[in-house]
Amino acid sequence: TVDEALTDGRTKIINDIRENLIDLVNLYDLGISIINVNLQDVDLPTSQVDAAFKAVTDAREERITKINEAEKYKNEKINQVEGELAAILSKAEGEKITLIEKAKGDVAQFNAIYSEYKNNPEITRHRLTIQALELAFKDAQLIIVDDSGGTVKYLPIDNMVRKGGN
Repeated sequence: TVDEALTDGRTKIINDIRENLIDLVNLYDLGISIINVNLQDVDLPTSQVDAAFKAVTDAREERITKINEAEKYKNEKINQVEGELAAILSKAEGEKITLIEKAKGDVAQFNAIYSEYKNNPEITRHRLTIQALELAFKDAQLIIVDDSGGTVKYLPIDNMVRKGGN
């Protein structure tokens, strides 16, 4: 084709012509040898064909450029997503290790309390109750009432201690 003659098909055309010539020379027993076939210049027949060929060539080059740009974009996105995935997996692994270590600590604390409980169940129960109440009421305000429901005057030492007062 003209396209092949003007671009990368020249070598194939030369080889095909050489083989055909050799076959013809041998068929007609002409007594000559074909040493070399050369394609010197390939010109398009008209300016319209030349313009059309250039348009096709430009379109091919643009197609290749677009394909390369798309591949580049695809590779960038793949790298970005792989980086995000690695970060997510790393964070999840860190959280997993943290949770496992916390669970091990909780188990060790429970085992220590259970060991104390086996030795002194009543004292341990009392201590756990006090700790639970301290935790539940740590931010509660203390108000003392008498049996009739009236408030009793008192010195709020707990507030002074919390505020660092004298």
